[in-house]
Amino acid sequence: MMRNGVDMERVNALKEVVRKDAAAGRRTLSGITSWNGGAHSTTIVRNFAIPADEPVVLGGTDRGASPTELVLTGLCACIATSIAYSAAEDGIEVDSIEIDVAGDLDLRRFLEVSDDVRPGLEEIRLTVRVDADAPREKIEELVHHGYRRSPVAASLEGRVPVRVCIGWEETGSGGTQR
Repeated sequence: MMRNGVDMERVNALKEVVRKDAAAGRRTLSGITSWNGGAHSTTIVRNFAIPADEPVVLGGTDRGASPTELVLTGLCACIATSIAYSAAEDGIEVDSIEIDVAGDLDLRRFLEVSDDVRPGLEEIRLTVRVDADAPREKIEELVHHGYRRSPVAASLEGRVPVRVCIGWEETGSGGTQR
């Protein structure tokens, strides 16, 4: 049964599998990023090529959203998906979900003109609009539930540890390639 474009039969079947075996719910997501010069890069995730670049004012060529804009995009997409799934599980038909996002970024650390500020976003503000056949209180509940179940929101709030490893490949001439 499809509801809000979500294949609930598949979702419910996966829920049952995960209830019986928690390990079945664990996934490793992966991709590979290649630098294309300057601030431009392309990341391959599954079968998707995702460009990233900085705007011209930051020395980029504007051939893609900035990495920080992609973080905001991922957050909004994840919350919208979570709201749609929550509504589908509750039997609520959704006509539309729109999320306005704004994030404050202080460029001084990125530009290395100050060590006194974090290089990341200082605050993210979301305005969520849901058009659904449900009372206002239920829509508010769906939005809050969608946010709480969002893996991206939890990752940003929890400041997930990031482990960086340096990889070296041996070249045919016996030297190392960096």
